[in-house]
Amino acid sequence: MFNPTPHCIEWRNELLSDVSREDAAELRQRLDELDQSEGCVAANTWLRSVIERLQLLNRVSIMRPAVEKEADRLAEQMGQHAALEWLRGVVQRLRYIDRLITDLNGEELAKWAEEKSRRFEVDLTREAMESGAAYARRYMAENLLAAGVTFTDWEDGDKVAAMAARMILPEWWIRNAKKQFRVVEDILRECGQVSAKGSPYVSVWSLNRFRKQQQSNRSFLESWEAVNQYNQSYTLADLSDRGISNPENRRNELMVRIRGTEELATELGHEGLFITLTCPSKYHAVRKKGTRVRKFDESRPTVRDGQKYLCDTWAKIRAYLKRNGLPVYGIRTVEPNHDGCPHWHMLMFCDKEHSRAVINAFKYYGLMEDGKERGAKKHRVTVVRIDPEKGQASGYVAKYVSKNIDGKHIDTDLETGKSGTEAAERITAWSRRHGIRQFQFFGGVSVTVWRELRRFKVENAPALCTDIFHAAKRADWKAFTELMGGVFAGRNQTLKPYYSEPEENQFGEMVTSIMGVSRGLEVAVTRLYEWTVQKVGAQVLEDDEVVPWTRVNNCTGGEAAPIPIPVYH
Repeated sequence: MFNPTPHCIEWRNELLSDVSREDAAELRQRLDELDQSEGCVAANTWLRSVIERLQLLNRVSIMRPAVEKEADRLAEQMGQHAALEWLRGVVQRLRYIDRLITDLNGEELAKWAEEKSRRFEVDLTREAMESGAAYARRYMAENLLAAGVTFTDWEDGDKVAAMAARMILPEWWIRNAKKQFRVVEDILRECGQVSAKGSPYVSVWSLNRFRKQQQSNRSFLESWEAVNQYNQSYTLADLSDRGISNPENRRNELMVRIRGTEELATELGHEGLFITLTCPSKYHAVRKKGTRVRKFDESRPTVRDGQKYLCDTWAKIRAYLKRNGLPVYGIRTVEPNHDGCPHWHMLMFCDKEHSRAVINAFKYYGLMEDGKERGAKKHRVTVVRIDPEKGQASGYVAKYVSKNIDGKHIDTDLETGKSGTEAAERITAWSRRHGIRQFQFFGGVSVTVWRELRRFKVENAPALCTDIFHAAKRADWKAFTELMGGVFAGRNQTLKPYYSEPEENQFGEMVTSIMGVSRGLEVAVTRLYEWTVQKVGAQVLEDDEVVPWTRVNNCTGGEAAPIPIPVYH
């Protein structure tokens, strides 16, 4: 009765093999005590009651301290069953469980992806040769499911082949493994690791990964160069610094567009509205004082769920405004609350006679979900009518633009108490981790045309649109918008982006790339170079050698004099 049988010991060892070494040691000690005091049957019953929790905790890698603490909190508030259900859900959300992806960094992740892609290619080839195409597709489907990738075009042979071509590349596995990081961040947020009291906007884990990724990206850009047919070469870091990837250039362009839009609105006699749209309380994980939000515990929506709510609400508002002939234009910025839940700040302009109806639409649709909860009417939708005598509309949004890019001109972030620079870094890490677009204009005209025209030098101004070109070149967004057809031009804009004829990429898919701008049948080509990307210092290819396919190949087939790539001002 008291001593376990060999079969019992084998059964216990099998269960204990799936927990950490430390947990196994503690469990064995407790089992020995129970064997002596109550017998092996009672000891086995006790083991069954505790083993699953420890097995699940053993599978969450570096998240264990936070996850274990959260499971204990849930057990205390909602019971052991609820805590165990949550733990099961956590593990189900984690993919690539054959390796603890959350523990892999840099070279380790690259080696894992290399091994994964090589094994996939070998096994896929064997399945196709030995069992046929149907079994090969089944093997692909199993790996796609494991990677969390949705693919439905199984009847299209070209798309299946393109997907297989991607899956034999290590880069594909790295990219999809990194999607797991978003799940990890969501789980850490559920565990209260993202808050003003701890790590605002993002977890410490995500912030550290972001910093390492930034360093890695910079090293990569500095070690590769783009060379054109005139043997002009620039490191990818140089090219990145010249474009809107550079935070300063990005901020400058945004503010130019915002000011130009405001100037045009003033000329048209339109009213400016600054509207903040927030999520219901169930999307917020933690209060500023550090306590949990009860409604969040019930459904545990992710950051992207919150963003989807805001997008869906805006879609309803936009549809209502369109149905009722109430056009608006402006910009929306997205930023997180201290706990990572997104909210929107929108600067918009409309006819003064329409402003009340626009505000009512926001309040109606903004309160449609959980609109009767406490504080909803006060906080869900806030509106400030812009008074030109008190300040410019662009001034209302300028601090949000800066806070979301590099924190310039912001001493302290009021939300968290952090410096403007640190807050901006955390917000950028948040947007990258969750894949959320921070800025978006609505209404207005094409910024793609604007950017393409600014590639020309003044002496090479395109004849088909000289006036529009000069407006873009002198960074006059107001004049540019007017010449392009106005804020409500829509598809009737004067100029449109011009794309190349479809070409086959490395995966056998037909793709197009931007080549210039067009006005009816007239085209102004802006991409005059064919670029090859290579390691810095590598020998330039001879004329008769095949140019490697890269995303930056842009060849018009014509001749162009070597000119420096323009810096954005």
